[in-house]
Order: sequence, then C-alpha cells, then structure tokens
Amino acid sequence: MNVEQIYIEDVEKLAPCPQIALDVMNIANEPDCDVRKMSAKIEQDPSLMAAMLRFANSAYFGHMKKIYSINDIVVRLGMEAVKLIAIASASAGLLKASQEAYGLDTGHLTRHSFGVAVLASIMGRYAKARELDALFTSALLHDVGKIILNKPLQQARFDREDSEGAPPTYLELEHRLLHTDHARVGMLLLKKWGLPDKITVPVGLHHTPDHPRSKFLFCRIIFLSNFLVESVGIHSVDPNDFNFDIQAYGELRDDEFPGIPGFDENMEEIMEEFHDKYKELVNTFVL
Repeated sequence: MNVEQIYIEDVEKLAPCPQIALDVMNIANEPDCDVRKMSAKIEQDPSLMAAMLRFANSAYFGHMKKIYSINDIVVRLGMEAVKLIAIASASAGLLKASQEAYGLDTGHLTRHSFGVAVLASIMGRYAKARELDALFTSALLHDVGKIILNKPLQQARFDREDSEGAPPTYLELEHRLLHTDHARVGMLLLKKWGLPDKITVPVGLHHTPDHPRSKFLFCRIIFLSNFLVESVGIHSVDPNDFNFDIQAYGELRDDEFPGIPGFDENMEEIMEEFHDKYKELVNTFVL
C-alpha cells in the first residue's frame, strides 16, 4: 500500500462521498451526455437544482429571459453550459469547510478552487481545448486532497518540533511531515470516486510541471491557472481587490511557466474576463 492509499483508507469519515454530486459530474463527462438522465439525477437533490437555476439565471451567462428548468438551460445556453453549471453547483459544498492546517478559513478553499476553474476554462477556450467541462471539473477539484490531509497535517505539526524551521510552502510541509502531498492524494481520491483520467491526472500533477505527463494541455492550463489565482490572492480576498501585473508575469514567463496556446497574446483579455466571471460566480454562490 502506498502512502496516498493510507490517507484515503477511511475517506468516508473524512470526506463522505457526495454521491449525487459525483453522479452528476460523471454523467456530465460522458461522451454522449444524456440530458434526461442528468435531469432525473439533479431532481433528486432540490438544493442542487436550486443552485443550478440560480447560476443559470445569473449575469455570468448574460441571459435576460428567466430560466426555469434543466431543459431551459439546454435550449438557451447549450449542453456545455449545462455540464459546467451542474459541475459547479454540485461541487460548491464539497470544498466549503475550513482547512486549518493550510491557513484557510471557511469558504477560502471554495473561492480559490472556483477561481482556478473559471480561469482554466477561459484559458482552455482561447487554447481551443476540447472537453472544457472536464477541464473545469479538474481545475475545480485540484485541491480536494487538502480536505483529506488537513487533520493528519495538523496532527503531524503538533507532534513534531521541527528544528529546521517552517518550510516556505505547504507543499514542502506535506512532503516533510506526511511523505506525500495533497495533489497525489486528491488524484487517488477522485479515482476512487470513479472520475476519469482526463480529470484525475491534472489534479495529481498540478504542482509538478516537469513530469512527463504534464505536457498534457489540461495539466499545463491548471498549473498556470493555479499559480495566477494564487498570485492575486483569490483564496482569501474580496474579488474587488483583484490585481494582475502583466509586466511582472512577462518577466517570469520564459523561465518558469508552461506555454499555453493563445495565452500570451490574449493575456489582458483573458484576465479581464476572468475577473468579471469570477466576481459574478462569487455573488451567485455567495462564496
């Protein structure tokens, strides 16, 4: 048994499987997504249905006419929008709790995760990536491993007096004290929950851009989206405080970041759209 499997052995006690939410995500990511099947599943959870309709009627999608059903969403916004709305709504509660070991108060992980998902989906569209709903799902769940490692990391920090001093990142702290990290644990958790490799692999590699499989476009997009969202403090600050220094990014770009088709030449437009859409998402879900 590897280290990651030890941490998810009793996962139901730490993060009970959100079955309806996972069923919706799996249906959304089927090659021939069945709207009737998805609608029937969503209707089993009134709060999920309400969240989807609230999102569909928000300014995020810019529609003026009231939407009342999943079928309305399909007709007016298209199937890809249904998938994105279902995934976002199903995941909103999963990441909500505070993660004390990582210095994240209630809602902070949700904000960061939604920020990365919004930016990744915009970058993916400019890069002409396929299956943007899968990219959105992977980006939204990229830090789900923190839910699993929160208590073990807290306990390890309490038990051990570290004479070397605190490492500069939580990732290094995870490796030093737990011999794994939230990315690997998150990937294994999502595999256990039945999500496909196109979602789980980018989750597992979002901190390892030098890994051979990180050449996959989704991996590169989520790595860069995570870095950029962290750089504007989305996990903890009001979206009105958004600030992205294009010049500073340009000075780092050649040496440190993976190339994403369409990003450098459209950077300003992408980041402006990200700010607007993220702000609307925060307002819609009261993140």
